[in-house]
Amino acid sequence: MLSLAPAPATDGLSPQLHLSRLSGTVFLLSWTIDAPVLSRPRIALAAGEKRLGSASVVLPLGDGRLRVVVVFRHGGPGEVVAALSDDHPGGDTTARFDPDLVHGMADAEDLVRDATPDARRMLANALVGHWPTLFGLSQAAGYLGFLRQFLLVLARKPTAASPVARLTEGKVLLETTVPGRLPGVRTAYRLDAGGLSRQPGKPRLGRADRAGNRPLHLIIDEFPPQAGGLLILQAESGLIVRTVAARQDIPSLGRWWAGKASQRDGLRSWLVEQLSGLSEQGRLLAIEMQRRLPLAAQTVRRNDDLPSAELDLAVTTPAGLLLGGWYRDAEGLLDEMLLHRSEGEPTPVLERLENFPALLPAGANGDVKRATGFAALIPGYAGGAPVLQPRVELKLKSGTVLSLRPNAQPADALAIRARALAAIPPQHLTAQMLERTIAPVLADCQAALRQTLPEPRIKSFGKGPAHPAVSVVIPLYRVYDFLRIQVSAFAADRWFAEKAELIYVLDSPEHEGEVAHLLGGLFLAYRLPMQLVVMGRNGGFSAACNAGAAASRGQALAMVNSDVIPDSEGWLPALLQRIEPHRRTGAVGPKLLYDDGSLQHAGLYFKRDSKGTWLNHHYFKGMPSGYAPANVERPVPGVTGACIVMPRALFMEIGGFDDAYVIGDYEDSDLCLKIARAGLGIVYVPSVSLYHLERQSISKSLDYTRGVASQHNSWLQTKRWDSAIAALMAAIDKPATQQHPAPSRAPSLSLDPEFLLSRANLRRATAA
Repeated sequence: MLSLAPAPATDGLSPQLHLSRLSGTVFLLSWTIDAPVLSRPRIALAAGEKRLGSASVVLPLGDGRLRVVVVFRHGGPGEVVAALSDDHPGGDTTARFDPDLVHGMADAEDLVRDATPDARRMLANALVGHWPTLFGLSQAAGYLGFLRQFLLVLARKPTAASPVARLTEGKVLLETTVPGRLPGVRTAYRLDAGGLSRQPGKPRLGRADRAGNRPLHLIIDEFPPQAGGLLILQAESGLIVRTVAARQDIPSLGRWWAGKASQRDGLRSWLVEQLSGLSEQGRLLAIEMQRRLPLAAQTVRRNDDLPSAELDLAVTTPAGLLLGGWYRDAEGLLDEMLLHRSEGEPTPVLERLENFPALLPAGANGDVKRATGFAALIPGYAGGAPVLQPRVELKLKSGTVLSLRPNAQPADALAIRARALAAIPPQHLTAQMLERTIAPVLADCQAALRQTLPEPRIKSFGKGPAHPAVSVVIPLYRVYDFLRIQVSAFAADRWFAEKAELIYVLDSPEHEGEVAHLLGGLFLAYRLPMQLVVMGRNGGFSAACNAGAAASRGQALAMVNSDVIPDSEGWLPALLQRIEPHRRTGAVGPKLLYDDGSLQHAGLYFKRDSKGTWLNHHYFKGMPSGYAPANVERPVPGVTGACIVMPRALFMEIGGFDDAYVIGDYEDSDLCLKIARAGLGIVYVPSVSLYHLERQSISKSLDYTRGVASQHNSWLQTKRWDSAIAALMAAIDKPATQQHPAPSRAPSLSLDPEFLLSRANLRRATAA
C-alpha cells in the first residue's frame, strides 16, 4: 500500500491518502478525512485531460472521521490527479500519484480499521455486489484473494454451510443457520477458486428454533472437494459469511427427503419450486420425490352442521393453481380459506371461488347432504412448479383452523386437462367461469402437449403415385370398425387408386401393432397403397391431421374421418374441380348422410345461443337426402372437418388446424374462418354425397363426453371470431329451411359394420 501526501489542504483539512492495487490495472484509493467538515465529500480522478471512471463509497468512522474509498481503472502511463471536493466555496483538495509505482495489494485490516458496523456493511456490499461487475474483478485472482481476506476479517469464525442432499446435474442442497433476527436474504454469492458468482436460486429462511436461529437452505453447484469456498448471503442488515464444508458422502435427495425436515410443507414446496426451475430433469425429480413419499391427505368430514370440507383438485400449470372441492357451512361459521405458499403469508382464496351446488354421497343413514362445490384459479402459485399436495386452511370466525390437503395430484398435461375439464359440472359452467378458471389451465395444457409431442413414425404399405393429385388424410383414434369398408370403397374407385395418396394417422399409438396388422392385411386384399403415420402419443384431432398433412405430397388435401364412406366412385375429382384457382374457392365439402339416408351435413353455419356464444350448426340436418334446398350448390360459412377438400399450400399457409381447441371439435369451423379471412370462399357440393357414421371415435373420449370441452371450444371460437362470424353470417343468405326448423335428425338404423362391407348392402339399408 502506498501512502501519499496530498497538496496543502484548505479549511484545516488534514487528509490521509492510501493507494493500493486490487488486480492488474484496477486500484483502490482510500482517503481519510480527519476533520469531517465536508458534508458530501466526492473524489474525481483524471489522467491527463481524460477523466477516469470510478466508483466510490463514503464510510463513517468510529471517531467521527470519514473515509472515502474509490475504485478506478488506470492502464496508461502518467500521473493521476485526485480532487477531493464538495460544494464548499473554499475549493478542492488535490493529490497527484503515479499508479505504476503501486505494487502493494489492498489490505483488508487497514481498510476497515476504525470503521463503524454500518460502514463495514456498506463497503462489503460494494466489494461483493456491483464493483466486481463494473471493473471485471469476478475472476481476478488477486482480487479474489483480497475479498476472501476481507470477508474473513468481518466474520472471524464463520459457521459452516453443509451440503445435505445431492440433486441433479451437479447441484446440491446446502443447509445452514442464520440469526433469527435476520428479516430475509436478498442474494447469495459463492466465492471459490473459480471466481465470485451470484447464485440464481433464492435462499429460503425457515422459522426460528428455540435457540433463536433460523434454518437456511439454498440450491447451488457442488463445490470441488479441495476448494475452501465461501457462501455470502446478502441481506438488508448486512452480509453473512459461511464456509462450505467439504463432504464426500452427500446423501441422495431420496434419503434426505425421507427425513423429518423434508416433511415441512413450506420447505417441501420451496424445494419443488427450485428443482422445477433448474431443468426438466429437476422438475421430474421433484415429481418423483413427491410421489415416493406423499403426505397424508387431510379432509374435514362431519355428520353435524359444523363446517366440513374436502380438497380433491389441486393441479398446477404456468397459469397458476387450479383448486377444486366442496365445503359445507350451514351456520355461516367460515371466515376465510387460506392457501399456504412455500414462503410468505398465506393467500386468501374465498372470494376467488367459483361456487356451484353439489351433493355429497349418501351416509350410513341414506341421507344426501347438500354442499357448495368450488373451483378457483390462483395465478402465479409456485411459478407453475408441480406442487402435488398444497395445503389449504379453513379459518373459522371462532379462530379454529382446519387443514385440508389433497391426495397427490397429477402432473402430466393430459391428466391435468382431464381434471380441469371435470372441475365444474357442465350444467353450472358459465362463460365467466371458463374465462377466469378453466380456460387458462386448458391453454397451458394444450401448449405443453404441443411442445412435448414426439415426432411421428411412418410405415408404408406399397408404393403410391409419384405425384398424387390429392392426399387423403384420415385420423384414427381407438375406433377401427369401419376401416375395412372404407378401404374397400377407396380401392374400388379407379381414380382414387391411381391418383390419390392415402394416409392414416394413428392418434392412439398404443394400438400400433393392431392397426398396422389390419392395414397390412387390407393392402394385401385390395392392393391399395397407403401410409400409417403413428403419433408419438395422443395429440388430439388437430395434431393428428396436421401431422398427416406434413407427411403428404399431394397438391390438394382431403381431410376425411375414419367413419366416412363414399357411396359412389369419382367423388374426389368432383370436389377437386370446385377449387380451381379462378373460382377463388378455398375449400369444398360434400353432402354427408346418416346411415339411414337422412342429411347429416349440407354445409355449416353459425348461430348464437341464449348466452351469445356462437355454436356450429349443419344446414338441413335430419331432413331427407332428396330435400330440394339441400341439393343446391352454394357458398356456405363453413364445412365440417369430417370431409373437407382444399389446396395443400393454403392449408399450410394458414397454419392448418388449431390445436388450442380441446379433444376434437370446432377446429374445422376455425379452419374455415381462417380461409374466409384469407379472402377465399367455401362451397358446399351436394352432387357428391358420402355416409358419415358420426362421432364414433370422439365418443371414446371421456373428457369430451363431460361436455365442458365443447363449451370451452365454442367459447374460444366466440372469443376469437365474434365480429368476423357476425359479419360472415350477415353476408350469407339464410335458406328457407331456417324459417321452418328441421328435426334434429331422422330415426337411424343400428348397423353392424360387417354388414356394410358391400356398398349394395349399404344402399339397401339406407333405403329401408
